Amino acid sequence: MYDQDWLTGQVPAFPGARVLYCLAGVLLLALACCFPAQVAASDPGILQLEDADTWRIEGSDYLSAQFDIALSSGAEEAVRNGVPLVFELQVQVVKTHTWFWDTVDIEIIQYRQLQYHALSESYQVKDLSTDTQGNYRRLEDALRAAGKIQNLLLTKQALDPKLNYEIRLRGSLDIESLPTPVRLIAYVSSAWDMVSKWYSWPLVR
Repeated sequence: MYDQDWLTGQVPAFPGARVLYCLAGVLLLALACCFPAQVAASDPGILQLEDADTWRIEGSDYLSAQFDIALSSGAEEAVRNGVPLVFELQVQVVKTHTWFWDTVDIEIIQYRQLQYHALSESYQVKDLSTDTQGNYRRLEDALRAAGKIQNLLLTKQALDPKLNYEIRLRGSLDIESLPTPVRLIAYVSSAWDMVSKWYSWPLVR
């Protein structure tokens, strides 16, 4: 079963808001002129779960997963111009209840940074949690590495056998980590809105 939760908000109106919006529009236009037109391209990227597996060894639970990542033309152009992209891979172990709200027992977030190096003509993928990295000639291989979770330890001790648990997994592009000019463009371009839905399945005990 797959779930997805969305939060929406509404900005209250206040005096002078229209002037601020106009100024923000002018600023975005000026910033867009500093980058190739493809950076603001409207075609969407893809970020979705391709495969996942959990298993248990000596009372501890592990996870491996693979996200399929395809960049929009704007994001790809930004990468080729040296802009680093950070992907956030979010894993939760959730305690499920029949009559109450589910509760998150464990949450692990891994950050993967993708960056192109013109001198070596290669793509570097760095795990910002472990400070390990790999280098790839092809963008497709780098994106594959950026979306991989391998042998992730979920629990250091056995979970309560009397309770029910499920795994929830989601991937996203971290817009806030982008350089300011690109981040402002990303705020108003759907091509940069790369967030997968929540994928969930029971944790087999």
